[in-house]
Amino acid sequence: MLDGYRFRLYPDKDQQPILSRWIGCQRLIDNAKVQEDRDYRRFQRRMVGTVGEDIPVDQQYSRFINDATAFLREVPSQVLRNAAVKFRHAYQRFFRTLGGRPKLKKKGGRQSVWLTSELFAFIPPVEAATGEVLSYPLHVGTDKFPVGIIP
Repeated sequence: MLDGYRFRLYPDKDQQPILSRWIGCQRLIDNAKVQEDRDYRRFQRRMVGTVGEDIPVDQQYSRFINDATAFLREVPSQVLRNAAVKFRHAYQRFFRTLGGRPKLKKKGGRQSVWLTSELFAFIPPVEAATGEVLSYPLHVGTDKFPVGIIP
């Protein structure tokens, strides 16, 4: 489905609340998309004129940002976009009978956030004398929403 690498990060005390906020906002968008799909399907079953019409399965998330959810503006838009993309991928798997319909995600257990290349970079420090790469620390965040360096 999705190519890439999986990492388990161990953020420090200052970085944990930022990443927790990102996880929560991504879960909120995903759950809003699932609930929206349920509402469309429920409406379609009850209204005779809509039988047979396609239910929209899109990646739009901007309609969920309003005054009540203004905190969504405090995270990078890539995090919110990734939640909508994950929903669409899950729905495509459902249409190909590779899985069930997307479900509501609960808070609890091991949480994760999908970070794409716009949100992180490996920038190795190089020793000046020898030119040797010392390590590969992970820089997470954007200029507007920095998280910091996670070794």
